[in-house]
Amino acid sequence: MHLHFVFPRWRKLLEDHPGLRDLVSGYDVGNFRMAGLGLATAAGAVPPEHTISLSDENVAEVRFDVEADLVCIGFFTPQATNAYQLADSFRRAGKTVIGGGIHPTVATSDAAPHFDAILRGPAEGAWEEIIRDFAAGALKPVYNGNSCAAFARPRRDLFKDSGYLRAGIVQTARGCPVGCPFCVVPGHAGTQVVFRPVAEVLEDIATLPFPCFFLADENLLFPDSENRDYRMQLFSQLVEAGNRRISFIAGYPQFVRQLRADEIALMARARMQQIYLVLGLRQPLANDLSDEGLAAKILELKAAGIEVMASFNLGNDSSPVEQGIAAFCSATQTNLAEFIIHTPFPGTPMFAQMEKEGRLLTRDWSKYNGANVVFAPLHESPESLCDRYLALWHWFYSDINQDQVKARYVRAFGGGIMRKASLAPGGSYN
Repeated sequence: MHLHFVFPRWRKLLEDHPGLRDLVSGYDVGNFRMAGLGLATAAGAVPPEHTISLSDENVAEVRFDVEADLVCIGFFTPQATNAYQLADSFRRAGKTVIGGGIHPTVATSDAAPHFDAILRGPAEGAWEEIIRDFAAGALKPVYNGNSCAAFARPRRDLFKDSGYLRAGIVQTARGCPVGCPFCVVPGHAGTQVVFRPVAEVLEDIATLPFPCFFLADENLLFPDSENRDYRMQLFSQLVEAGNRRISFIAGYPQFVRQLRADEIALMARARMQQIYLVLGLRQPLANDLSDEGLAAKILELKAAGIEVMASFNLGNDSSPVEQGIAAFCSATQTNLAEFIIHTPFPGTPMFAQMEKEGRLLTRDWSKYNGANVVFAPLHESPESLCDRYLALWHWFYSDINQDQVKARYVRAFGGGIMRKASLAPGGSYN
């Protein structure tokens, strides 16, 4: 059987605002440009006796006359509106279409009318049943993956190198028990943390065709003993293996500030070079900005050679934060910054609460990309929040030219991320 996977395009952070797009053009900031891991992993979970192909709409126009038994569209919320249109077109062309990924999992009733079947949760453990039922003409409307199943090896080879950053996304775990009101992880991957064996992670990293990689699981920096032991083992073994690839990771202030000196030193030896710091999401942004312990920890990270890219979440505050952002960037010598409009995603307690309160302004999922105000703020108008968002982008980048931003990129990611790199005879990427 042949399965054809489709990765829909979505509007990136700056594309809804032409003035911002022009301001930051060529900076590689505000534009998600890594090949998706979810779809590559779903493809990797397909039993090996079946063949696979991929259409990546971020690279080329999708064709609907593809020869395939099943068309499989994987997507998260900002892609959903477009994914529905693609699914409808494939079905009009006579194809059987499966929808999967974060959005169909947490918003199944919204997605279901556009698909012949929905695959909820991780794809591992579901394909055998889907393929068997399809062959028997008995496809069910919903299938559930197994969050405790063995991790599939992602089929990164399906994605063509066409403008993507030279960075791989690496998974270390599934699920999260914390239940933050903004987070889709428990709804998609369950409330139990299932760690990927460190040996598998190391093997995955060793086979990456890129000079750097992103460790995609925020729980890796959680302060509990289980996550700490796992990351210490992972980073220690990266050092022992002689890892030469640069890595970066996302984290929240409350957890980053608890990193110990020995952990930071080990992360640096393992060639971690940047933390993508998400501010103003787990608590009001003003609280994060005034946290002197966080600012001191960022300077400690920088002293160890680990930069911070600050992502400021706007709209979760009762008071202006612009002066606090400026002071924070100055005190921490912020290398790179981005600004995000607070976005309640389907499947989260925050979305349910705003829906109950009648504060959701639209269900056009293409607007749920962090660049649009999709809810009614409590302390200002939607227009005011959008104006502040635009002004902060201009404030941070207007006085930094393109060469300076690229130099900051190299400091954070290494020079190979924006161009093809090969492993030189001396043993370092160039």
